[in-house]
Amino acid sequence: MHQVSFQRTRRVAGAAVAATVAALAVAAAPATAAKTYRETVVATVKKASQKGSTLVYTGTVRSSVAGTGTVRQTVRLNGLNVTGSFVIRYKGGTIRGTVRARAKLGLKEATFTGTSRTTGGTGRFKGATGSGSYRGTGALNMSSATFRSTGTITF
Repeated sequence: MHQVSFQRTRRVAGAAVAATVAALAVAAAPATAAKTYRETVVATVKKASQKGSTLVYTGTVRSSVAGTGTVRQTVRLNGLNVTGSFVIRYKGGTIRGTVRARAKLGLKEATFTGTSRTTGGTGRFKGATGSGSYRGTGALNMSSATFRSTGTITF
């Protein structure tokens, strides 16, 4: 009787150890690995404010990866050179980054060609990184702009 009870206790203890080891293995497993996506983003913005050569734009975006959202972009003009930062709010999180561009003035509009860099994110985009290029057009009075960016994003 003692031997049967001991064997049963040993089996239960062995099963408990195996279950604990399995649980620890799952708990120690790394979070889901980041994935890289090819992304196209189209944005339409309007000037919200301006202080000297610093302009703030707000508007809407549509991403082939993240869906639709809103954007706030702050840019600084230095002649025809444009530098700035952006925050895009999507359902489930935000993406932030920087831009650099060169403007070319035409008779009816300005065109912009440049690069963008994704530098972080929150929520489902936590730790986002990426880069791309973009082209856009805007009113000569800088009141509005539309641009299209293509590149990669990892999160």
